[in-house]
This record gives sequence, C-alpha cells and structure tokens, in this order.
Amino acid sequence: MKINKTARLTDSLERELLAKAMENQFRPHPFLAVGKVLRSLISFTSSARAQARHNGMY
Repeated sequence: MKINKTARLTDSLERELLAKAMENQFRPHPFLAVGKVLRSLISFTSSARAQARHNGMY
C-alpha cells in the first residue's frame, strides 16, 4: 500500500490499524524467540571464552 505525504487516515481506519497492532503485539513469534535464544547463547559463549582467555594471561 503506497501512501503519499498528503494522505490522511480516517478515524475508523486508524482505530482498525491500532487494534490490529495491539493484537499482534502479544501474539507469540516463535522464530524471533529462537533467534533471541541463539543470540544470547552466542553472546554467553563468547564472553565465557574472553573471560577464560583473560584469566589465562595471569
């Protein structure tokens, strides 16, 4: 949907878009959750390796 700078939303359309956005806000997103877990695991392992390298220098 293309909207130019002069386009205006009607009240009903705005309410509908807000309602849909609020519904989607609490809908589970399994792929995003898996990605978040993987990123946290990678972060944890890299920080643990950095800590081990740091401790090994002394």
